Amino acid sequence: MADIVSSLLGKLSESDLSEPLKEASRGFTSLIEDSAYVGEVYSLGYDEALVQIHDFHRQRVGGIPALSFLIATRVSPSSLTDVRKEDASIVLLRVLDKANLPNADEALRVRVETAQRVSGEVERHWDDRAIMDPTTHNLLSYAGVRCRVLGTYYMVNTGPDDAPVFRLIFGSDLSNYYPNRGLKVFKPRGRVLEAIVNYRDPRLAVSAHNGHVPVGQVRYASSHRPFQGIDGVPVQITPTDLLGQKTALFGMTRTGKSNTTKIVLKSIFALRWGQNPVRIGQIVLDPNGEYTPRG
Repeated sequence: MADIVSSLLGKLSESDLSEPLKEASRGFTSLIEDSAYVGEVYSLGYDEALVQIHDFHRQRVGGIPALSFLIATRVSPSSLTDVRKEDASIVLLRVLDKANLPNADEALRVRVETAQRVSGEVERHWDDRAIMDPTTHNLLSYAGVRCRVLGTYYMVNTGPDDAPVFRLIFGSDLSNYYPNRGLKVFKPRGRVLEAIVNYRDPRLAVSAHNGHVPVGQVRYASSHRPFQGIDGVPVQITPTDLLGQKTALFGMTRTGKSNTTKIVLKSIFALRWGQNPVRIGQIVLDPNGEYTPRG
């Protein structure tokens, strides 16, 4: 009964939203996919968040690689929300490492004892249902993940009050948090991941200029497998974002650092022929001769 009343109240509140607010809500909730749900934030601070994830959801989204993005929110992807409210936000997280749940020691003891039962039996694993009962198996399938808080997405009206225009804004911090308020956690994939990695602040003049340059595709690890759900997600840069800034490029050998640098240099030089031509001087210190013309 409570769920029915809550649903009816939600429908009533949706009817009170203006068309610009409804459009803003649809754009905002498009960043959240039901099928990409992975778990719950059980501890939140200004710098870190601890997330509880079940093996079932971890497997369904293709795994949770280290350094991958997660998003946490109270916004429901299946209903409209008033984007002006405090809860209408999406917290961007980056996976750092595992985090022990309160029952970690007990869970470890049970796993060790169960593994001892199948020791020497090549055909059976200790997590087989014939070895571990379903209730224990389910409880021990939960694990914690420690994440860094990268920032917050929210909607802001950038137009006049009589003709509002809501745009997606990203703040590189967390303005507030409530320790006893749950957040659902999702793994961004496909178009959602593309929207995150290629986000540009619409309030800046740079973003209004169509100067995006593709530099590659998202990869979280060398073991890049199709079931992870991030194939073909392009990454772009805006060359003007690099001007007057300190920029570093890191990567393992043979992963494309030199080629990426060439693309960046070329894209900055190409600003001379854009809609608003800008002449930028460049000095390349090249001790290894990687950028020296050969002919």
